[in-house]
Amino acid sequence: MSHVHGPTSGKKLWVSLWITLAFVVLEAIAGWQAHSLALLSDAGHNLSDALALGLAAFAIWIAARPATAKRTFGYHRVCILTALFNAVTLIVLALFIGIEAWQRFINPKPVGGDMMIWVALAAVVMNTVIAMALSGDAKKSLNSRAAFVHMVGDALSSAAVVGAGIIVHYTQWVYADSVVSALIAVFIAYSAWEIVVDATDILMENTPKGIEVDRVVASIKLVTPVCGVHDMHIWAVGDGLNFLSCHVQLPDDCKLSECASVIKKIQQKLHDDFNIGHATIQVEVEAACATPHGSELFCEMEPHNHDDHHDHGHQH
Repeated sequence: MSHVHGPTSGKKLWVSLWITLAFVVLEAIAGWQAHSLALLSDAGHNLSDALALGLAAFAIWIAARPATAKRTFGYHRVCILTALFNAVTLIVLALFIGIEAWQRFINPKPVGGDMMIWVALAAVVMNTVIAMALSGDAKKSLNSRAAFVHMVGDALSSAAVVGAGIIVHYTQWVYADSVVSALIAVFIAYSAWEIVVDATDILMENTPKGIEVDRVVASIKLVTPVCGVHDMHIWAVGDGLNFLSCHVQLPDDCKLSECASVIKKIQQKLHDDFNIGHATIQVEVEAACATPHGSELFCEMEPHNHDDHHDHGHQH
């Protein structure tokens, strides 16, 4: 059974990365000269996008390396760890921007509204073009989708900076710079928290998003002659790489030659209906499941008591 992957283009990510980094330098210089915290914070957000693009490209490269005897799952978890690292840096950046926005609100400084408008407009164009370039891969890969969302979000925040620049230019209300900076900080923190939650879910081997255990069990039971399912585990090793293991119960009169066909049908159904690319199915007959715990959907792992084992050893 083949794994389910979303094809991605590492080349697009690398090109987008270098374009974004070049713009970050220009935007940071412009923000410094204009005394605009909104431009500087947007440059920081663009820098976080560059980091996200770089991590996404790196994850594609490293995940392509083959599995080994030491790393039997390969390097797919690298993209999860890099996403978690990226999210933590985004949260730190959001806190820094929020603190600076508050200090700037208390002690406002003159802001160059014209420069804010033109530089932020350029940022809107750049981020929109990159987002459009990544949109195709974003439909097939969660890794690319995360980078795509970063670029779309930055395009929106840059548009907000344009709005602040217009307000400063026509009303001289310099607080608009601080307000927009605070909104950008909130947006960054919100986006980063979603990444933290998703990465933690995978590292904790929770059931992948979009997969409902009850529906999976019901689907397996539709395969003739399955009459029961228990000891179910569903988890993700990486983006789009979902695994499942379970025991299926078959009638006593089911021949051994039929078992392979039943397993193949279940695996194909899981692949087609739930994007589960690797399923390990253990077949049991009804008599073998007639135990007090045989009907439990999720197996209970009891800690091994070394002292009890030691005592039993002496009794023998």
